[in-house]
Amino acid sequence: MPPGAPRVAPDGGGAAAHTGLAPCRAPGALRVDPRPRLAYAGPMQWFYDPGYDYGAGLPGLPREVHGFVLHKPSEIRAHLIGAGVVASDAFARPEAVSEGELRRVHDPRLIAALDEPASLAAAIELPELAHLPAAPLRRALVEPQLLAAGGTYLAMRTAAHGTWAVNLSGGYHHARRNLSHGFCLINDIALACARLRREGVRRRMLILDLDLHQGDGNATIFADDPEVFTVSVHEENLFPIPKMRSDIDIGLRSYAEDGDYLAAVEEAIARARRHFTPDMVVFVAGSDPYEDDPLGTLQVSAPAMRERDRRVAELARELGCPLVALPAGGYSDESPAITAAGFGAIAEVESTTAPRR
Repeated sequence: MPPGAPRVAPDGGGAAAHTGLAPCRAPGALRVDPRPRLAYAGPMQWFYDPGYDYGAGLPGLPREVHGFVLHKPSEIRAHLIGAGVVASDAFARPEAVSEGELRRVHDPRLIAALDEPASLAAAIELPELAHLPAAPLRRALVEPQLLAAGGTYLAMRTAAHGTWAVNLSGGYHHARRNLSHGFCLINDIALACARLRREGVRRRMLILDLDLHQGDGNATIFADDPEVFTVSVHEENLFPIPKMRSDIDIGLRSYAEDGDYLAAVEEAIARARRHFTPDMVVFVAGSDPYEDDPLGTLQVSAPAMRERDRRVAELARELGCPLVALPAGGYSDESPAITAAGFGAIAEVESTTAPRR
């Protein structure tokens, strides 16, 4: 997007009703592809590893640090199993992304900073971490994201062949090519996309980001990529400031409630469908719009959060393409349970998707 391009909705859409801001790419460049959709290849695949949890090697940590539930992936898994959504032995385990894969997406200075306590402390927004040794910090913070990025790659590879997939960590949507921030050290979606393309697998991808915070990393990395369409519905007056330019941005007012929130999601879906036809939907399913999340002011109830996730799954079913779901942010005590309930709603919709004949 060239500097100074007008923020005018290409379809005359209604983002101004929420914030006065409209989608950010220039008018006229519709990316609708008439190719047939991928046939459904079911059943849905799940990805998880105990190494997704943060804090290994730093004993005595509380359940939450800076609002972040350190064992959120394993707690999501426990909720899913307890609710009967998925069996305990159904999870495939990934391998961590390599430094070579990191180099295909990220600036060398960002990669080097993954071993620098001061840089990690700034990215995670915990200044006291700067005084800890590099090795245990890497084990506690960096290695979980490298491993989860491997899970996102497997989930997206699975979807590229027609099967819905859920990774119990990932959605590091703030990481840019040259910047780790907002708790996101690396960009797992960009890493997965780059690896798939290197393997000769190219798919048109709709990134539907419904986290509390704008997905600025995805917006910048994919800004000039005609095969990726970025949509973000977020609380406007929060990090990151300034916002980057997604294909569609809808910024919600502070203290917006269920009705306004779900209406914004519907608006984002409708506008995306008018301008892009994907081969897969990548859902950044942050649970932080929830009303008790400490990092925002939105007043979205737990039932509305589940309905949001169900609606995204219905979108994928309507489009006839697979869905990848990633948990992204969420900083309340209830975040693992809310995320698991949403993934359960996705699984219900997926179970009604007609199998390939």
